[in-house]
Amino acid sequence: MDVDTTGQLTQWSDQQKQRLIKRPIVGYAPGESAMAEPIAMAAITACGYQLREPAEAACRRLLKAQNNDGSISVRLNDSGPFWTTSLAAIAWRRFERIWPEVAKTAQSGSWCKDAYRRAIDFLTSFRGEVIPPTATFGHDTQLVGWPWVEGTHSWLEPTAMALMAMRQCGFAKHPRAVEAAKLLLDRQIPGGGANYGNTFVLGQKLRPHVMPSGMCLVALHRFKPQSDAYEATIDYLLGEVQKPIAAISLSWAIQALAADTMEFDRSKVQDDGRFQWETSPLAAVKRSNASRKDPQRFNARDAILWSAVERQEVLGENPHRQNLLMLAALGPNSPLLDLPYHSLPTGQRGSP
Repeated sequence: MDVDTTGQLTQWSDQQKQRLIKRPIVGYAPGESAMAEPIAMAAITACGYQLREPAEAACRRLLKAQNNDGSISVRLNDSGPFWTTSLAAIAWRRFERIWPEVAKTAQSGSWCKDAYRRAIDFLTSFRGEVIPPTATFGHDTQLVGWPWVEGTHSWLEPTAMALMAMRQCGFAKHPRAVEAAKLLLDRQIPGGGANYGNTFVLGQKLRPHVMPSGMCLVALHRFKPQSDAYEATIDYLLGEVQKPIAAISLSWAIQALAADTMEFDRSKVQDDGRFQWETSPLAAVKRSNASRKDPQRFNARDAILWSAVERQEVLGENPHRQNLLMLAALGPNSPLLDLPYHSLPTGQRGSP
């Protein structure tokens, strides 16, 4: 990668850290009301960059909005939907891990731990509805994950977020977490990728989308053994990141690819945490026909990120999208990828 471009990305990251320090409580767009998802992602991003003050401000704002049953509403009230509970739990757990002394209460407890355990209690009681088996849909409608809205079917993104939360908070072996992993694998589209949660409808294979595909693989990071469906989705994402795609989708895709390649060969992660995709046998992204042995190696991930940064600058400031790009810039050091290994039981539909 050109040195100037690397420097520009570094300078952009420094500017974004200052922005995040000044304004961690944000909505989906400038001028809009604060919402749970952007605040939680701001907290997680601040944790990733070791920025305690904005991380604490965001975590405490989420704590203020936590309902008696442990849930967090999208709109920070008690009216739902409550899928953002998962992201809040991740934020609280990350903060506690990095700054345990700050997370303590006067009674030697942890306000973070109390918050995320209440959130997990809510998540384990909240479930998607099963649908009787039918030829209309190609996925296993009996697997239970999480819905967007209470009383509806389990869908991919809320299930992926809930699985991330349960794993981050130490509940990876909970039956709901195990079933969620099976559901995510079952919802992978033949040939690679995933979408909102259907594979076939009325005999027609549906198209995959980048964001749910990336989110799915981040949630399944370090679940062993990996399946053919997982590998096919990696290949799908390697092709898609070469195209201009939305910032949020790109963030999830880059984190998914960083998760996969860091497991393939940790030695290829540089000291600064930047992964050189072109050094990996999985790499489909590299500069023209340049040899992998070329001493002027091209950091494809940074180039793709910088392209997204430039597109975002044209569109105007959007703290939520910028925070997601900051997470992607961390590569394998993203806090969402800091997970232990877990084994997924085999022998049932949806398992490897």
